[in-house]
Amino acid sequence: MTRPQLANAFTPRAGVLDLWEIDLARPISESDRNLLTVEETAKADRIIIESKQRQSYRARAELRRILARYLDAEPGALCFAYGEQGKPALLPDPERGPAPLCFNLSHSGTVGLVGVIFGAADEQLGVDVEEARPGREFASIAESFFAPDEVEVFRRLPSTEHTAAFYRAWTRKEAYLKAIGTGLSFASSAFSISFGRGEPARLLRTERAGDHPSRWRMIDVPCPAGYAAAACWSGAPLELRHYFAPCSAPPLAARGAYPPSI
Repeated sequence: MTRPQLANAFTPRAGVLDLWEIDLARPISESDRNLLTVEETAKADRIIIESKQRQSYRARAELRRILARYLDAEPGALCFAYGEQGKPALLPDPERGPAPLCFNLSHSGTVGLVGVIFGAADEQLGVDVEEARPGREFASIAESFFAPDEVEVFRRLPSTEHTAAFYRAWTRKEAYLKAIGTGLSFASSAFSISFGRGEPARLLRTERAGDHPSRWRMIDVPCPAGYAAAACWSGAPLELRHYFAPCSAPPLAARGAYPPSI
């Protein structure tokens, strides 16, 4: 799989799903600090673990830089509101009204991921990225969090496939939960997704009132070695574009193709 494009190749376009990869291993820059609000800075500074604090600064600063490119705005001028489950949304601009886009942010380890659909403010979008940790008791975790039919599929897999299958399932399920924005109030066992090797990503069933699998599209997202990622959105199939966040591009020598997904 090819790596993302550089941010300077980006121009806003409706009818596509843009995915932006953030490098969270980079030190916090003065530019990162200056973009955050007093509230965002205070929240980040309360984090004791250095790597988690860096995640917060870097992810929020890059999110602002990314969204500003769609809105022709200053990154530091963007204002956010947060839903009951903590899902962020842009507050309407006093002069231009609601932002003509939907977005979602996820981060794990040293990788962040932002998904954006421009020109579709009413769509629902969720993305998830996870750092894989082989050697965990994946069967036990699946029995606690997966739907019964998903557990049966997982049990039939050879143990050599457990790590890859678990993270395919986990990221796809998290992407759907983030798209609907319910957090833990909607059980992860109350819906099922496909995750067999070579099986297209899709929502198979959901117990969510008024919802139906046909509303949703789901894909796996190319990402660095040792990570898995997925995106889920409501509406029609979309073309995919993939970029490095504005201050996250690797050195030229490191811009080779990604390995196959986990």
